[in-house]
Amino acid sequence: MKKIQIVLIGFLLILSLPLLCEAQTKVKASPKYAASDLIQITVAKGDYLVNVCKQYLDSEKRWPEIARINRLKDANRIKPGMRIAVPIAYMQGTPLEGKVTFVQGNATAQLGSQGPWVSLKPGDSVPPKSNLKTEAESALEITFEDGSSFLLRAETRMGILQAQKYPPFHLVRDLYLGAGRVLTTVRTATGEAPRFKVRTPAAIASVRGTEFRVAVDESQKTYAEVLKHLVTVAAADRRVDLSSGEGTVVTKGEPPLPPRKLLPPPAPVGLQAIFNTAPALRFSAVEGASAYRIMAVKDREGKHVLKEKIVKPDDTLNITGLPDGAYHLLTQSIDAIGLEGPPSEAYPLVIRVNPIPPMTQTPQDGAKLKGAVPEFQWLAVSDADRYHMQIAEDRDFRTVVLDRAEVKGSTFRPDGPLPYKPHFFRIRSVARDNYQGAWSDPLSFFLFPLPPVPSVDQPAVSKEEIRLKSRNLGEGFRYHFQIARDRQFQQLLVDTKTEKPEITIKRPKEAGTYHVRIGAIDRDGDTGGFSAPQSFEVPKGFPYEWLGGSLEALLLIWLLVL
Repeated sequence: MKKIQIVLIGFLLILSLPLLCEAQTKVKASPKYAASDLIQITVAKGDYLVNVCKQYLDSEKRWPEIARINRLKDANRIKPGMRIAVPIAYMQGTPLEGKVTFVQGNATAQLGSQGPWVSLKPGDSVPPKSNLKTEAESALEITFEDGSSFLLRAETRMGILQAQKYPPFHLVRDLYLGAGRVLTTVRTATGEAPRFKVRTPAAIASVRGTEFRVAVDESQKTYAEVLKHLVTVAAADRRVDLSSGEGTVVTKGEPPLPPRKLLPPPAPVGLQAIFNTAPALRFSAVEGASAYRIMAVKDREGKHVLKEKIVKPDDTLNITGLPDGAYHLLTQSIDAIGLEGPPSEAYPLVIRVNPIPPMTQTPQDGAKLKGAVPEFQWLAVSDADRYHMQIAEDRDFRTVVLDRAEVKGSTFRPDGPLPYKPHFFRIRSVARDNYQGAWSDPLSFFLFPLPPVPSVDQPAVSKEEIRLKSRNLGEGFRYHFQIARDRQFQQLLVDTKTEKPEITIKRPKEAGTYHVRIGAIDRDGDTGGFSAPQSFEVPKGFPYEWLGGSLEALLLIWLLVL
């Protein structure tokens, strides 16, 4: 009976041996390698595993481990076309340098992680282990030989942890984003595993054949947004796969949030073909958006950002400080947790402010002008060939009463009288190529009649005095009398202002023709001009004054003559 028991136990052990061996094989064949840590090598005709390790790895003695990783039952039997997974860490590679393909503003590097920070320019080489940074209003693009690139936005800090090239054509990049924003474009890689990693203080983003953004804010929170293809984001032993148009947020020490759909970009409302003043833009509503990122850029790809601002959806964005030229406008939506959607199409943004509108000197805004033919004066604009001016009865210039498009010089007076009522004036410069600049701000002016020109009665000339008189114009008027020897009134004998429309003066001693004119002055001190000149004569006579002018003197002369 005991023999039967021993035989039975032995039989059971024999049956369980293959299972134990298989379990041991699985344990050995299941080292923990992430897909992003492996490279696929295609077996060529005549290859043996030891030869593959000798050709590609740092040691041919790694073939047993490679066999376990790939669960090869017979390491000597690998077929042409078969793909062998190899850890990147075992590969013998050569350093892969990037090239600076775009620089804006102040971008510097600490090359090879040592030495001083140096300014970068297009064409510079950037080796592995380099540290990169951009300042405000700056950007930096590094491109590798396969066409993959990363673009650092303003105020970004990044390190190139690894950049290696492995035979036959495997490229591996491992970046660390400490702060700021980076846009990564990865060209389609060979094999199945990702070749590009972006690490942050909170997560790791692994990609292949994709375009995506990663940002790190001041709290070291990570934002990952996929624009094309796939990205895997890992943190706190959790992974999420992001498809095109999805994003996630990772707080340091926590797993990634579930994938979240990115919002579409807003569209500019009322975009003009040409802006002749600084653009003031509003944008369409996007459901779920808490803010918009608006960029005025020099290139359609949006690398060279000239103006950038985050605005609320209902805000009006004023783009100031851009010189005349052709630009592009890009928009992005930002959701409630800070994820940014894909950029909009590149909207054309053309600005031509020059020639600027001239500065009006007269009249001043709100001026009260006497007379129906006012004069307008402005400062000349250097690049203006001529000026276009308008006078209207309303501030919106719907009722234009005078329009002159070919005004030369810097003064203008209407050919005829304007109605006595409120008016509005505006003017713009016209360039030599006939481009019309922006209108000036409209200014208002009010026209009132000038005081009437008083008539002059015929002067009353007596032996001792001259009496001048005009028609009484009513209350509130004063009168301006002038008497001169010449019709041009350059030799004034009398120049006086009175409250009444008459004046009496002593008769001039000198004989001859004298000229008189009268003007009226209203309460504001304005005059409507002088009347047409009148004249009177002071005749020649015997100089009685020589004799004292007395009868006794005449009698004495008569007696002497006798």
